[in-house]
Amino acid sequence: MGDRKPIKLFLLTGFLGAGKTTLLKRIIDRLAGHKIGILMNEFGKISVDGVLLQKSGIDIVEINNGSVFCSCLKGAFIDALISYSELPIDYLFVEASGMADPSSIEHILHSVVGKVKGKEYDYQGAVCVVDALHFLDQADVLLALDRQVATSNMIIVNKVDLIDEQTLTQVEQRITNSNPAAELVRASHCAVDTDFLTRRLKKTEYAVCQETCNTPGNRPVAHVLKAEGRFDKAVFEDFLQALLPWTLRMKGFFRLKEGWYQVDTVGNQSEIKPTDIVRPVSELVVISAKGLPALDEIYQNWDKRFSEKLILQ
Repeated sequence: MGDRKPIKLFLLTGFLGAGKTTLLKRIIDRLAGHKIGILMNEFGKISVDGVLLQKSGIDIVEINNGSVFCSCLKGAFIDALISYSELPIDYLFVEASGMADPSSIEHILHSVVGKVKGKEYDYQGAVCVVDALHFLDQADVLLALDRQVATSNMIIVNKVDLIDEQTLTQVEQRITNSNPAAELVRASHCAVDTDFLTRRLKKTEYAVCQETCNTPGNRPVAHVLKAEGRFDKAVFEDFLQALLPWTLRMKGFFRLKEGWYQVDTVGNQSEIKPTDIVRPVSELVVISAKGLPALDEIYQNWDKRFSEKLILQ
């Protein structure tokens, strides 16, 4: 390692669709001129956010199809951390899957990576992005979301423009009950002051749980929907609306008659916007916690509207 300073490592967490990638884009702009690395963890089998960042000329390492804190991917996560430690970078940002329970991050860094590579990383802490619009409903049923909040040093309460002051107060009270020591910042579109990059985040008193609640048995399922052809925009939007009650998140790129579109849904909100990104075939990651019934809904709603062949992986 020589005289090189340790790499500053930040963990970015937040449930599906909260705004982690938007925050990461702002961080990249803020650190222009610095050498940075990004380790991106997608829950689905294909990358969507990674494609968007690579379009901006950013080189990243991706670990897909699960959480890097789950036993099924933890080895790949450790290998990636060790590989990054050998590069001449100043910062490393780990964007965790929206379903990740990050309780074991410091254990991994200190007890596993540390034994192999010494003190190559200076862990700055975890920044959690909370979707204020959906947080109260999600926190009641998702243990991983509660762990993300509880283990964070800084919590960005995002999308405050979409809720009233009473709901915002309830959201912040729920967060404070889980993590009274964390720094809270309100934001819309993750427009926050990025001064936290140049100062150490506030320490919290959370008793670290070294074993994550992420296991192959309890996690939601991510299906990849693929199709060839050009699709009617109105019919496709109707298809997405029919699936919203059955899904936690949908995102991807689809070829409609007007051209290629980026798809992003979370909760009961959906966004379809034109993009200049072109893929070999249309692909949509569908994340659901409702098992086979959700799978049946995907097939039935597709067959009602389209004659093109649907491939689900």
